[in-house]
Amino acid sequence: MGYDLDRLGWLQFQQLCTHVLELDAGVAPGAWDGDADQCRFVVADAGLGPPLLDTPIRDWVLVQCAWLRPGARAPVAIALETLAAHHREELRGLRSYVLMANGDAVGDRPQPVVGDLTVNVIDTPALSARIDARPDLRLAMPSLLGVRDLEPLIPPAIGRRSRLERREAERLAAVFVPTRAYARAVRTLQDHCFAVLTGPPEMGKTAIARMVALAKMTDGWEAHECLSPDDLLGAFDPKARQVFIADDAFGSTEYRADAGERWARAMEQLLGSLDSRHWLIWTSRPAPLHAALHRLHQERGAERFPVPARVLVDAATLDAEEKVLILFRHAKAAGLSQFPRRGLVRMGPVIVSEPTFTPERIRRFVLRLARGDRDLAGAADAELTTPTEAMATSFGALGDEHRDLLVALLDTPPGPVAERELVAALRRHHDGFLSRPPLHLVDRLADHFLRVSA
Repeated sequence: MGYDLDRLGWLQFQQLCTHVLELDAGVAPGAWDGDADQCRFVVADAGLGPPLLDTPIRDWVLVQCAWLRPGARAPVAIALETLAAHHREELRGLRSYVLMANGDAVGDRPQPVVGDLTVNVIDTPALSARIDARPDLRLAMPSLLGVRDLEPLIPPAIGRRSRLERREAERLAAVFVPTRAYARAVRTLQDHCFAVLTGPPEMGKTAIARMVALAKMTDGWEAHECLSPDDLLGAFDPKARQVFIADDAFGSTEYRADAGERWARAMEQLLGSLDSRHWLIWTSRPAPLHAALHRLHQERGAERFPVPARVLVDAATLDAEEKVLILFRHAKAAGLSQFPRRGLVRMGPVIVSEPTFTPERIRRFVLRLARGDRDLAGAADAELTTPTEAMATSFGALGDEHRDLLVALLDTPPGPVAERELVAALRRHHDGFLSRPPLHLVDRLADHFLRVSA
């Protein structure tokens, strides 16, 4: 069974071709020129061969990555015509040509458009075979897991033993964008077997963790979501390959300010169990963990416990291109009608440029459009001014002290709030005594409700 690569769109198909040629042929990503929706190509000066091609091609080979609209006839001829129109000089003297294209082009018999080229086609069936054969490719691009039935890739025993919200993870794969933060999280896990995803709510921390876990399940790893250290230790199997996700409130059904401390107290035992076959992804509050890591590093040394800065990954570092791609992926999956699609092409980049337009708000924004809202600007404003259900639930779960602290912060001048100003505002909004000093309350709310600056 193959992958429906047409659903990726041209940019992610371009990324797929880049990964495949890098992993299977050693072609550096920076060697490519152009874009797949117009004309993208690279010259493999060392030739190409198995596993990409059945028969080796030596010396200089021109490789073109072409995004073709589904149903296009004679895809090789179309791609060559585009290449000849824009890069005729690159074709001069070459005798070998490889086309990487979506669709099934094996039966295509083109008349060479330029020169006497030997044509080789790597189409959707061929690319599907390479994706199935390379777990590292699926880990690098987990969005591929959203365009294929995963049952044949996940052993039944792995599925039974795992405690991942698999249905939610597979739904997410259909719209997920492997951002720079995702790539850094994977590298951090490969280097340290441990990664701490930081950033405010709705920025995709849990999404990153679940995509890593789902990809590893297709490589024979168990995946476990753990709400407490006891959950993790109870599922730990030294003979198995396992990835664990530590999150204090999956789905943000509530906010437990003390959950991070419980994990921090167990951190030495947990980190001592990690190795190349056991990974841990932390998506909860990083402040207590950061303190525990710093202490362990100072007491036990860097040879066993990583320096905190090396395992921290900021999920909030989304650039404009990544947010636009997230928007378009959601729009494509929602099957929007022509009117909102045109509006998103025109206004989408401006709408999502707002810093507080998080991936979760992008998802809800597209749902508004799918339900028939034709006012794009109004729908965007509504998402920016209406708390998400998860945030409202989290706020409702707070105790009086923490709520009053947040209200007090609104009663202070704009910008960073000094401790003296915070204490004065808190006296105006909280009756009675505090069970903890104000800064302790701030620490409990850090990263989820507010950001602490040095």
